Amino acid sequence: MFKQTMATIVVLASTAIGASAGLMDDAKAGKPVRVGFAEQEPFIVTGPNGQLTGYEVDLLKAVLAKMGIDAQLEAVPTQFGALIPGLQAKRFDIIASDLYIRPDRCKLVAFAEPTHFVNDGLIVPAGNPKAIHSFQDVAKDPSLKMGYLVGGGPIADHALAMGVKKEQLVALPDIASLLAAVKTDRIDAFLNTGVTIQSTVKTANDPAIERAMPFEQAVVDGKTAMGIGSYAFRLEDKDFVADFDKQLLAILTSDQATKIGEPYGFTREDIPAGKPTTKDLCK
Repeated sequence: MFKQTMATIVVLASTAIGASAGLMDDAKAGKPVRVGFAEQEPFIVTGPNGQLTGYEVDLLKAVLAKMGIDAQLEAVPTQFGALIPGLQAKRFDIIASDLYIRPDRCKLVAFAEPTHFVNDGLIVPAGNPKAIHSFQDVAKDPSLKMGYLVGGGPIADHALAMGVKKEQLVALPDIASLLAAVKTDRIDAFLNTGVTIQSTVKTANDPAIERAMPFEQAVVDGKTAMGIGSYAFRLEDKDFVADFDKQLLAILTSDQATKIGEPYGFTREDIPAGKPTTKDLCK
């Protein structure tokens, strides 16, 4: 368990904070660890009291505790598309926001080992009036529009691989904008991970929307497409990441990971236990 000081999370409307000597040195010295994030259930959200909650928050706390780091977490909210630029600009020290591990991103950030598997899901207007149950359903009707988060290119790639045209995809800055777009018929469906879609529908408790069920997953190169995400750090903090990974893998390969994930809708099957590796995914 973290001490109370560790659990205290302060939401900052920060723009820039001075350069550090290195994340490991700063964390060991007791300086706050700044967490960049875009609100996304059940991975990371801001609660009513201003504190962060979610699977990636609880897992991060557990890993840092095992590293012996008793530092305050400072939350730095931003839009999903601004996460990597914000990390590189040193607005924060770590991204915790369901960021998929991809070769193009591996050139920009240092990913920790994978922390979760996710499939795709859709939010549609109540009653699913356009009968959307697959990417192919969207592809065959050019008038249909599908929204996704700015910066969420990997999940949009699943739609493109199944024949959805670029002009059918609409990138919006946040979850609230996507929900509003569905309710005002600007878009016909809101695309995100299945676990986020499920949590968002539950929290919204809005009779005007529903999760599209069933939903057929994309198949890319003969395999069912899925997202594999983790935390991301600056490239120069690889020493920190190496120590972080040792403790992260100890948790992921134990029952502790399942206990952390279950309250947020994750099962043992949704949590990697050392395979695939980040090295594999960055090739």
